[in-house]
Amino acid sequence: MIDGPHSSEVEDKEEEESMRGSKDTVPLLINSASEIPEVYDALLSKIGFTCRLALIVITSGLGLLSDALEIMSIGFAKAYIAKEFQLTRQEESTLSGVLFAGMLIGGLFWGRCADMFGRRSVLIISLSMNGLSAAVSSLSPTFWLFLVARFFSGIGVGGSLPIIFSYVSEWSSRKVKGGLISTVATCWMAGTIVAAGLAWAILPLPETPGQFWQPWRTYLLVASLPSLIAVFLYILLPESPVFLIDVGRKDEAVTVIRGYAEGVPNTQDEFCVLKRLIEDTSNNTNNQRQTIGDMVIEFLTGNVKLFRRRLLKTTLVLMAVILPVHFGYYGFMLWFPEYLDHQSTKEGTIRPPEWIYIESFYVSLASLPTNIFTILLSDKIGHSRLLSASLVLSAGSVFLLWKLDGPDWTVVLSCLFNAVTAPVFCMVDTIVPALYPADSRGTAFGFHTALIRIVSMIATWVFSLFIDSSPTIPILMTAIILLTSAFISLKVPSGSFVH
Repeated sequence: MIDGPHSSEVEDKEEEESMRGSKDTVPLLINSASEIPEVYDALLSKIGFTCRLALIVITSGLGLLSDALEIMSIGFAKAYIAKEFQLTRQEESTLSGVLFAGMLIGGLFWGRCADMFGRRSVLIISLSMNGLSAAVSSLSPTFWLFLVARFFSGIGVGGSLPIIFSYVSEWSSRKVKGGLISTVATCWMAGTIVAAGLAWAILPLPETPGQFWQPWRTYLLVASLPSLIAVFLYILLPESPVFLIDVGRKDEAVTVIRGYAEGVPNTQDEFCVLKRLIEDTSNNTNNQRQTIGDMVIEFLTGNVKLFRRRLLKTTLVLMAVILPVHFGYYGFMLWFPEYLDHQSTKEGTIRPPEWIYIESFYVSLASLPTNIFTILLSDKIGHSRLLSASLVLSAGSVFLLWKLDGPDWTVVLSCLFNAVTAPVFCMVDTIVPALYPADSRGTAFGFHTALIRIVSMIATWVFSLFIDSSPTIPILMTAIILLTSAFISLKVPSGSFVH
């Protein structure tokens, strides 16, 4: 464990003496709960990037990689699964549908649970559900059992996606928050690369007629492992101290923060002031045992908080930015390759089967330079500014289709579009947890993630209507949507609920 029971009578005595001395050296008042975020942020800034923070980032990155791997693996294995179970075209379409349906439910359910029961606890449960359900799907003897397993896997993915960024955000100081969250977000790119690489290595292996175990089962089983490894690492990590403070678990919060700051010089003053603040405000925190009825009511009314006066503007503005972005992105990224493949088929050009793996490699790697740029400079440029600029560039890149339309440009244009939109998603992942208080952070991220699933499914259907038609309408629709989001992103509220 990163944190541990380091307190003792000697340490407590030393801390009390340090607190008495720190009143003159630290210009911070300790009589208001409103000062906890500032003192906590100052402490995180002094602690800096340590091995403890590195483990938090690596573990969260692995969790996000496993989510990307889970989503992408179905796309690569779909044809083999359809052949195994002799699926119709309609039944084949349900393979991705049940996963996204599970993600929608998981986002709403686990997001609220994270605000009530803890980030780390819910991450362990949701990632376990993801990994175990994915493994079960690889062993499924029937199609319907396979669908049930993938549905529960989707519930796990839908839960871990929003909570990962909330968890990392609550361990990050403001001056490096964008860089750390962007580092974790880059692992989504890594997950798509791993998914393509494993598919290329495993799926083309020779099948054994009449045998139960086929290469696609091996592929899905291997793809389930990263989430289970992430579960083990999260068990070694502490709960978010921000959550512990918010729910009034003061002793646990102090123990976690003490362990996190242990061994880092020049942090004693900030730690002692923060400890006093936590102790002084804990009596004002509702830490009473709730009945099951109270917990059910709190759970069901969680999303209502997002539309109350304090958060209404934030929620509506973020919806106006996030939903159009994902509508345009998913719609375009699914429509464009299919459109060009359709044109190629008309012209008699047939691509080799391994082309799908090669294209996935290139498109995923294209976002690496812009991800690195975001990691290094997002906190200096400003999160909202980078979001708006990236949206404008994304809209501009779409217009290149009119000049470079043709099957040979599929990978080039997909790479360009994916590269310029990468900072958009990094900044969304940074901004959302910053604009909500701790008691609504997981709920808010889960709510927005659930809406994204709905919008993505609608976009897939809408853009599919233009596979056989001129590309003019999809190009204009995507560009206008992205430009509109860029304009609205200028209205994203300034400031933040720091923690």
